[in-house]
Amino acid sequence: MELLGGIMMKRKLSNFNDGVLHYGTIKTKRNALKEKVGLEFVESGFLFFDFKQIRQEDTEIYDIGKDQTSNLKVQTYYIDGIDKNIQKVVYKNDYYEVKNIDPSNDRKTMFWYLTKKGSLNEIQ
Repeated sequence: MELLGGIMMKRKLSNFNDGVLHYGTIKTKRNALKEKVGLEFVESGFLFFDFKQIRQEDTEIYDIGKDQTSNLKVQTYYIDGIDKNIQKVVYKNDYYEVKNIDPSNDRKTMFWYLTKKGSLNEIQ
């Protein structure tokens, strides 16, 4: 609790209890003849998250499209070193491309803008 102008204020902490996202890369599987036989998800880590509403300005800034059914915006705790250009996200057997990661100003949380690409079963 903080004292603000003589009034006790509670800090709002999030438990990030809407789900768990797994992030990592997608590697090509090859047989003994070096022929492509499929793809597999290689997990780098996981984070608990909360769903957030995609605002109109988010669609304009991050070019995530108008199809809200296949796009997600989630908030997680901040971690350093995630490269949105190579990372993919898996949630409930669907995999998503990371369109953008927007850290908060205080670097405590970050917003992930995700676009659904398909089912994980399709790439294993």
